[in-house]
Amino acid sequence: MTPSSPSRIPSIDTHATIEATIDVIAESESSSEFSSVKPNHPAPALTDFQDSSERNSSALAVTAGGNFASVLAPLTPEKFSQVVNDVEQRLRIVNQTLGMLNTDFDVILDEMLQAIRGKIGELLSADRTTIFLLDADKNQLWTNVPSEDGKNIEIRISTEPTSIAGEVATYGHIVNIPFDFFDDPRSAQAKKQFERTGYRTYSMLAMPLLNDNDQLVAVVQLINKLRIIDPSVPLEESVDRVGFTEEDQALFAQFAPSMRLILESSQAFYSAAQKQRAADALMKAAMSLGQSLDLEATLKKVMDEAKLLMNADRSTLWLIDRDRNDLWTQIVDHYGLTKELRVPMGVGYAGRVAITGEVLNIPFDLYEHPDANNSKKFDQANGYRTCSLLCMPIFNSNKELIGVTQLVNKIQRGDFPEYDPNTWPASPERFKASFNGNDEEFMKVFNVQAGVALENAKLFAKVKQEQQMQKDILRSLSDGVISTDKYGKIIAANERAYDLLGVGNALLEGKSVYELINIEKANFTKWFETSLEGSDEKSRKQYYPDQTLRSTDGEQHSINISINTMSEGDEGEGVRGALVVMEDISQEKRLKSTMYRYMTQELAEQLLAGGDAKMGGDRKEVSVLFSDIRSYTTITESLTAEDVVMMLNEYFETMVEAVFNYKGTLDKYIGDAIMAVFGSPLPIPDHAWMAVQTAIDMRHRLKEFNIKRLEKLKPQNQKEIDMATIKIGIGINSDTVISGNIGSTRRMEFTAIGDGVNLGSRLEGASKQYGTDAIISETTYNLCSDRIWVRELDRIQVKGKNQPVSVYELIGLKSEPLTEIQTRIIEHYHTAREHYLTRKFSKAVAEFAEVLELDKNNKAANIHITRCQHFLLNAPEDDWDGVWRMTEK
Repeated sequence: MTPSSPSRIPSIDTHATIEATIDVIAESESSSEFSSVKPNHPAPALTDFQDSSERNSSALAVTAGGNFASVLAPLTPEKFSQVVNDVEQRLRIVNQTLGMLNTDFDVILDEMLQAIRGKIGELLSADRTTIFLLDADKNQLWTNVPSEDGKNIEIRISTEPTSIAGEVATYGHIVNIPFDFFDDPRSAQAKKQFERTGYRTYSMLAMPLLNDNDQLVAVVQLINKLRIIDPSVPLEESVDRVGFTEEDQALFAQFAPSMRLILESSQAFYSAAQKQRAADALMKAAMSLGQSLDLEATLKKVMDEAKLLMNADRSTLWLIDRDRNDLWTQIVDHYGLTKELRVPMGVGYAGRVAITGEVLNIPFDLYEHPDANNSKKFDQANGYRTCSLLCMPIFNSNKELIGVTQLVNKIQRGDFPEYDPNTWPASPERFKASFNGNDEEFMKVFNVQAGVALENAKLFAKVKQEQQMQKDILRSLSDGVISTDKYGKIIAANERAYDLLGVGNALLEGKSVYELINIEKANFTKWFETSLEGSDEKSRKQYYPDQTLRSTDGEQHSINISINTMSEGDEGEGVRGALVVMEDISQEKRLKSTMYRYMTQELAEQLLAGGDAKMGGDRKEVSVLFSDIRSYTTITESLTAEDVVMMLNEYFETMVEAVFNYKGTLDKYIGDAIMAVFGSPLPIPDHAWMAVQTAIDMRHRLKEFNIKRLEKLKPQNQKEIDMATIKIGIGINSDTVISGNIGSTRRMEFTAIGDGVNLGSRLEGASKQYGTDAIISETTYNLCSDRIWVRELDRIQVKGKNQPVSVYELIGLKSEPLTEIQTRIIEHYHTAREHYLTRKFSKAVAEFAEVLELDKNNKAANIHITRCQHFLLNAPEDDWDGVWRMTEK
């Protein structure tokens, strides 16, 4: 029998039941012969348990109403034996009735135990008396004893012979330890008890109560035989200096069989009441689960009902997500908010059950389990103490494992303080219990009901989700969507369709699509019927671009209209209706669609909101960036057309992302080249700085792009490596340009035009001549000179431009320091340039040669050495200004 907290269901009045039992005793008038049981010889032993009640409390124990103990109090041994025999007969009949009732018989059992314990202590002159009942499921002896505050505390000890009561339970014989108990060599634990509580054990008698099959029912333990029955006299003066005698054992044996039958009947009452409560709780849980189709509500009901049913401290329902191969549940945090928690399959106790599909029952103490390390860490972090655990699988109607119920910490019956996290890892008294076989059986039935409820709730949730998804899809579409039956009657329409047709709040469902859709200079009815009557897939899918829809309220909309039939079956046989889609291609939408192609959505929305997205251009201060792939033609000669397209797509994807990351606008693709503008259509004060950061980012991205490309192509030699490696050139110029949307209302593009744009393109081309990957103009350099490392390459005059311009190699950002070699190259190169511009060509050659010593592939130094050698043989004109005039683009 496993005691549990009393269920306060007012189906039977507890005191009325007590009074009825007392009436049975009072009506007993005839005496019966005492039963004779031959006692076993006493065996010396040591007890590790002492009743915590006050001295003589067993003799003074009284029920809440005071009736049961008061009736027993005046009885003599002969009368007591007669009474218990009569009670036994009456209880056999009452047992058949009460066993089927939902009653608080655990309270009745407590009352009976206290009264019987008090009477035994009185008859045998014992200072303290304890009756240990057997819990066969747990191999434990248990009893309830009153605490100092008057509440009952449940005590449990093992049936193993590690204590006096355990020895009696194991061997079934009487243990009688006479005065003085402390002289016994096994009294160490009793002495510690004396030091801790101050209660002294002088003598002890422990006797088994066996049934007709010699199976243990209970163990009765009496402590300290008294010669003076007076609570005011100190124990050491009132205790009997002999101890319990054989006469005491014989007296106990006279009424032991009847007392044993009373206890058996009482336990039967208790067991029946407990099972009835559990059955009622299970029925209530099943009804509760069956009333909800909402998954979230069902989850909560399953957890609440399971916890109540099993008298657990915590309960969790884990559902299996096969798609993500994990388990999930919903928990309420400290703020009362519901959040989702997920764990991988196979992880933790619940995860293990989700894999095996087998019951996992870990009794007290879980921390002694070999796999308890994770639980200890989790408990310590969350201020909890896990003592016992029951995890059981949930199957659906197809015998598929769909979830796991997890019950944590079986709660002991009795009044115990709430768990204090500060005592971790000590186990609280209220959690020193385990889930047993009965719990498993009840949960198995409960999980069947939970499986059905969850299956229904998940199906309902899926239907709701699909319905909501369809609504959300239709509502989010910017196109008008209308579904009809095969006669053209409207079944459903989204909000955008209402707007385009201009019907206001009028209901479209049930109306004819022929009457509502009016296309100028076209016959919609013919299009619709052609689609419905189509004999092949092509004719069933009609598409008519750039049409004018005249709405009911007189407005006009430019739309692309498509009509697609809907089939009746999965095989496409028969037509059950059609889907009409009207795509709005008004000027605003065309403009938005165009803008999304060359700038971020955030920037496009900002322009539209500010009214700056218009046809035409404005003068704006911008920085223009050009980049293209070096030796593009040579690279593509060895590739198929499909490979070329794939390579360009991957390359453009990462490079355009760099442009967008620094607020740039994509102007256009020119073959393998990219043109980007910074500072238009919305102004950017730091447009030059954004452009040079983009160039540096492109350099880093190209390195990653080439690494992935080489891993994919796996070149076998240096030539193949060189062919597979992509190199780019970048040119940046900052200037005033004309920038804006150029084109027609039906087709427009954003672009920038002007000399500043042309110079940016020329610089990109010049980067190849100077052997560097990025060149910026002097205007760009002047705008962000304090934040970048550069090398002044040359002063040039590009084709088509009269004014010369200084150009710089973009080496890096000053947030990243230069290497020693880079610093020396810049110093030698700049010194060489000073000699070059002052016509000291021999000194210039020497300095440029120092650059080549550091970097033999420095093309800019080689170019200048060639020029110096030319000027050494052919001196420049007197008006030579050091500008190099480029004759090619």
